[in-house]
Amino acid sequence: MAASNHLWRSDIHDFTTADGPPRDIELENNAVQAHTGPPSRLDTVQPAVPPADHGSAAWIFLAGCFIAEALVWGLPFSYGVFQQYYSTHEPFASQPRNIAAVGTITTGFMYLLQPLVALASQRWQQIRRPIAVVGHSLLLIGLISASFANRISELIITQGIIYGVGGALLYTILLIYLDQWFIARKGLAYGVLWAGTGLGGAAVPLIFNWSLERYGFRTSLRMWAVVVFIFLTPLVILIKPRLPLPEKGEIRPLNLRFLRQKLFWVLQLGNIIEGLGYFVPSIYLLTFGSTHLHLRPIPATLVISVLNLSSVAGTILIGYLIDHLAPSSVILISSLGAALSIFLLWGFAISQPVIYIFAIAYGIFAGGYSATWTGYVSEIQRNAREADAGIVIAILGAGRGLGSVSSGLISEALLGYGGWKHLRGVYGTEYGVLIIFTGVTAVVGGLGFLMRFRFRGVGGESVASTMEIRMAHEETR
Repeated sequence: MAASNHLWRSDIHDFTTADGPPRDIELENNAVQAHTGPPSRLDTVQPAVPPADHGSAAWIFLAGCFIAEALVWGLPFSYGVFQQYYSTHEPFASQPRNIAAVGTITTGFMYLLQPLVALASQRWQQIRRPIAVVGHSLLLIGLISASFANRISELIITQGIIYGVGGALLYTILLIYLDQWFIARKGLAYGVLWAGTGLGGAAVPLIFNWSLERYGFRTSLRMWAVVVFIFLTPLVILIKPRLPLPEKGEIRPLNLRFLRQKLFWVLQLGNIIEGLGYFVPSIYLLTFGSTHLHLRPIPATLVISVLNLSSVAGTILIGYLIDHLAPSSVILISSLGAALSIFLLWGFAISQPVIYIFAIAYGIFAGGYSATWTGYVSEIQRNAREADAGIVIAILGAGRGLGSVSSGLISEALLGYGGWKHLRGVYGTEYGVLIIFTGVTAVVGGLGFLMRFRFRGVGGESVASTMEIRMAHEETR
């Protein structure tokens, strides 16, 4: 590696080994020193810091995050099943207006609140665990109170706002802690985390499809509250950061200089536009399968489950690639793969096998898009080493949340516009314009690839230099 590529101080070297992840003893000590300050006269022994990227503690924490992700996001990603039930059963069938808003508000709050939670928890790090506890409690309160609702407005407050706020509080703390536990394998770790959403989105709709028809929404929500309590409570108690907290009362200054980078805003623009279309298939495939392919309820629901299950493989695969390839190359793979699946498969899905193939392809390529964020965090840290990955990812998540909130209104208007009857396949139906819109947003989501040619170093970086940036950022903690 050329000397000009080194980002390290001269006294830090040999940060990689042939048989393991990047490690540096001096780096770990510096990280501890940065967190805890100089040793006091009464205690000069620094606490041992668990290793990042390997060891039982890191993998156990990642497994807990995966379970929490599946449980927290499983309900909002299953709202299509609830929406169908609420629209056809009392007490909500007679008040159909704003039924769709419940799900949109839930995901909107869970995405849009992430930056606020991340900023607050970075400035006052001692409140991270209380934030997680409050978030867990709000999840349970939202579920139980929603089971007593009799009006859509009550569902919006309980299943929408209260649950959404609780999910944002708990989920954001997991994002911040995970950034500490994985450095060299950060892309893979976040990919595994986000794979939990896919697993929850695959299994939970089937569970609720059965329980809603058999027991109704009140019992179903209460049963889910019990599941969340049983599985999430131990996780909330046991989750912990890898690095020690600062001295009590110490306030960590926030550094948001990365927001001045053109690179960040170009990436965020592509991310927001991608979010406008990302949720469209998960919203409409159930209805599309029932009305156009005449699928029965279970096979139609399975389309959504297959899509979400495929996103499990997608997030892990893209997360792995982002650790080993240039970020711009990986985002190109994700965006073009998603766009081609939309245009060529959904656009001509005139039979049941084709719609399942589309669900698999779209789940892999589009479902893994968020896993590219960790690669671009490294690129942002190239010029702003102090930029915190948790805050950057939270802001990117909020960008996708903007797309999520807007996509409902836009897609509904496009669906009403119709299609072009002279065209073949699904393009000749009322879904034609909607499919074009979804495909175009997937293409624009790959905007980050163009930065390879516009900004020096973006996309042309080596994997080694990306690792240098990650490890150098660890030193600044």
